[in-house]
Amino acid sequence: MKKIEVILQALEDVKLQDVEVYDMKEKSPFFDYLIISSATNNRQLQASIQHVTDNLAKHSFSHPRIEGKNSNSWILIDAKDIIVNVFTKEEREFYNLEKMLVEIRKLSPQEL
Repeated sequence: MKKIEVILQALEDVKLQDVEVYDMKEKSPFFDYLIISSATNNRQLQASIQHVTDNLAKHSFSHPRIEGKNSNSWILIDAKDIIVNVFTKEEREFYNLEKMLVEIRKLSPQEL
């Protein structure tokens, strides 16, 4: 299983909403994919950290760096070539990263 598939499966398992994957390969020298997703509450936000971390370890990928671990509204999971943002719906609307990514190709599950 590819790392992107492992991460997306983990996000699906904790039932995150509005998961979007952006192809950053030609836009960033630091990472290949940017994932944006929404959690309905803090418990789901925190569960996403644990589930992504556990799934990556289970498939022998390195442990990701976590930013905002104690946040109630936004966490960032840095899995080296994949960056995962998990927001509460309100925080996602406030930051509106999708507006900045309008020029970036959004990938469908079939393209991964």
